[in-house]
Amino acid sequence: MSETAPDTTTQTRATDQPSTADGESERGAGEAGGRRPVSDLQSAIRGSDLQTIGSVVERLRAEFPDLSVSKVRYLEEQGLITPRRTRSGYRLFSPEDFDRLQAVLTMQRDDYLPLKVIRRELDKAPGEAPAPTPRRLDRSDLIERADGGREHTAEELTRRLGAEPELLAELEEYEIVRPRQVSGVKRYTDIDAGIVAAAVDLARVGLRPKNLRILKSAVDRETGLIEQVTLPILRSPRVDHQREALDIIQTIVAATTQLRQLLIARNVRRLTSGQPPV
Repeated sequence: MSETAPDTTTQTRATDQPSTADGESERGAGEAGGRRPVSDLQSAIRGSDLQTIGSVVERLRAEFPDLSVSKVRYLEEQGLITPRRTRSGYRLFSPEDFDRLQAVLTMQRDDYLPLKVIRRELDKAPGEAPAPTPRRLDRSDLIERADGGREHTAEELTRRLGAEPELLAELEEYEIVRPRQVSGVKRYTDIDAGIVAAAVDLARVGLRPKNLRILKSAVDRETGLIEQVTLPILRSPRVDHQREALDIIQTIVAATTQLRQLLIARNVRRLTSGQPPV
């Protein structure tokens, strides 16, 4: 992994450019006696807690195997991280920059958050309530809570997720979200909020709620399969039978989710390679 310094007016042949440990080329004329000049990059990191982009990627590679220098640069372009620069343009990451990058990558991987929402979350003032976010389903999501769980207003979803009122109206029209009315105010569950966050991302690439009806239909059919397998057990008055049904549902949901992702990945690979999808 390497990062090339910005071009200067005086170009040096590649064979004349010694490299640092991170693969970044050093610039500048040689010193008398043939000694290698010390770059401003080496001067900046010597005796400090700053890291180069290559070092940062290597440190995070075990936790995020797909991380690359290009992705880190892209996150910087999107305003998620702001590492400092040397005079020659090399990126240097402080411990705070490293922690922020790690937080961004974790939110992307674990919560599937769009970058716009991640930036808002990281820049939020201390004590401010977190935005409603999509997340992986766990067992508690499969059971209706007695207290109804946390709810959100349309204004909150608009402010925190960037969901336009028109988008919310379309999601309701096609029954992709189903808020409840409380004293004339619509209330959205945490799962609704996650659906809205995903719909916001899809709307940016031209997929509106009317295009998502096919997904909803597929999920409805999948739920029908779950019902066939577990409904007799769920109707049992015995608590151990109901627990068994929840275990089965969790297994089905996890397996079908993985299967769906793999089938999509296979078809997209064919698409990107110029072959027709199966």
